[in-house]
Amino acid sequence: MKERAKRTVRQITLVALAFVAIYCVVSVYQEFHTTALFLFANVGQGKCILVVAPNGKTMLVDAGTQTYGQEGREEVIARKILSQFARLGVRRLDVVLVTHPDKDHCNAIPILVRELPTSLFWSPVGDSPEVEWQEVKATMLNGQTKTIMAKVGQRLWLDTRNRMLVEVLGPPEGIVPKVSEWSPNDASTVLKLKFGEISVLFTGDVGEVGQRWLLSSGMNLRATVLDVPHHGSRHNLGTFLRAVRPKIAVISAGRQNPFGHPDPSTVEALKRVGAIVWVTGEQGSLIIKTDGQSFNLTSLH
Repeated sequence: MKERAKRTVRQITLVALAFVAIYCVVSVYQEFHTTALFLFANVGQGKCILVVAPNGKTMLVDAGTQTYGQEGREEVIARKILSQFARLGVRRLDVVLVTHPDKDHCNAIPILVRELPTSLFWSPVGDSPEVEWQEVKATMLNGQTKTIMAKVGQRLWLDTRNRMLVEVLGPPEGIVPKVSEWSPNDASTVLKLKFGEISVLFTGDVGEVGQRWLLSSGMNLRATVLDVPHHGSRHNLGTFLRAVRPKIAVISAGRQNPFGHPDPSTVEALKRVGAIVWVTGEQGSLIIKTDGQSFNLTSLH
C-alpha cells in the first residue's frame, strides 16, 4: 500500500511538472509571437532602425553613418550593428529599405547584406553618384534579391496574423529631386507602420518641402513613435510635429556632431507636444517592445 501510494505521488508530481513545463513553453511562445520589437541603433551621426515583427519577420530601415573621412569607419559601425542584431537573435533581413541614398543612411548596408540573407530591397526614388550608394545598388541588384521602388500607397504586410502593416506615405509620384523644389532629403521615403494601437512613422531626412506636402495630403500622420526627420535638425516644422504628436520621438544623431544635431528648437517643439525625446548619441541604442497596446523602452549598450 505504501509503495503504491509513493508511486501515485510520484506520478502526480511528474504530471504537475509536465504541466508547469508546458505552461512555461506556451508563455514564452505567446510572448514571442505577440510582441514586436523596434531597435533604433546608435550608429553615431547616421541612422539604422530594425523592426522585428511578432512572427519573426524583419525589416531594416537605413543603415549608415558619417565617416568624417575615417577609412573603415562604416565597417566598424556595421560590425557593431551585427553584434546588436545577434543579441536579438536576428539571422536574416526579410526587407531592407533605404529612405534616400545619402551615405549616412546606407554605407553599412553592403556589409550587413553580405552577412545576413536578404529577400526584398525597397529602393528610394532618388539616385546618387556617390560611391557608397553605387555599392549598395551593386550589392542589392545581384539577381538574388527582389527589388521594388517605393511608391505612395504601397502596402506590405510584415505579419498578417498579428496585423502588422507598413504603408508608403511619401514622396509623391513624379517628383525629380534637384530638378524641382524637392531636394534629395525631401524625396526620402516616408513610411507608417501600424500594429494594433501602436504606430511608427519613419521619415528619413524629409525636410520642410516634404513635410508640407505630407500635411497637405490629408493622410493621418498621428503616430505613437516618430523617427524624427533629418537627425533632429532645425528643418522640422512645428505644424508637422504637432500633426504627428508622438509619445516617443527618437533622434538618430551622433554625440558632439559638427552639424549641431539635434537642434534645441526641435527638441523643445517635441517636448511641447508631450513626447519623450530619445537621442541615440546621448542615451545609446533604444529598444521598444510592444504587444500592440502598450510599450516599454530599454537602452541597449
